[in-house]
Amino acid sequence: MNRIFAALLVLFLFIKGKGQTENINSGKYHPAKEHFETKYIKQEYSKYPKYQITIEKDKVIINVINSIEFPENLDNRFKLLIGSGLLNPMIINGSPIIKILAMDELPLLNVNPQTKRFKFWVFRTNEFLKSEISKALLINSANPDEYYFELYNENADKNTSFNDFIEGAKLTYLGYGGIII
Repeated sequence: MNRIFAALLVLFLFIKGKGQTENINSGKYHPAKEHFETKYIKQEYSKYPKYQITIEKDKVIINVINSIEFPENLDNRFKLLIGSGLLNPMIINGSPIIKILAMDELPLLNVNPQTKRFKFWVFRTNEFLKSEISKALLINSANPDEYYFELYNENADKNTSFNDFIEGAKLTYLGYGGIII
């Protein structure tokens, strides 16, 4: 009897695990969906020209003084996005240097083929802080911040490759989501 029960339990867990799909109302999508529903305001941000961007192994230097660092194992699609000049560290969190820990596309939140929405995590860093209070706040924050952003490419359709999408995209939204606990 125990063997039959154990076999049924294993079979049930296997079937349930294989049948799982992403759900827009749970997991990584729930806070993002709520954020876009309550705080989204379409905007337009300027894009840095390619001649102001230098791409290194795990860093993108923008306009000589700004930089975005990222882990070496970050997906190449996101490295392309970071190196495109669409994201400006000063607009993200007011620091000329940011460290992106993780980035993820949120395809269930894309409203049409011309729009792609993403989230990323940033550790707070600022080597240029003058205020002791600001330094103390930074030292006491061990968790990353989550940000959401939207890219829009008016010429994209469902067959547009990710690279082509990024090439013609504009940053149309950037918002702070909160601290990751």
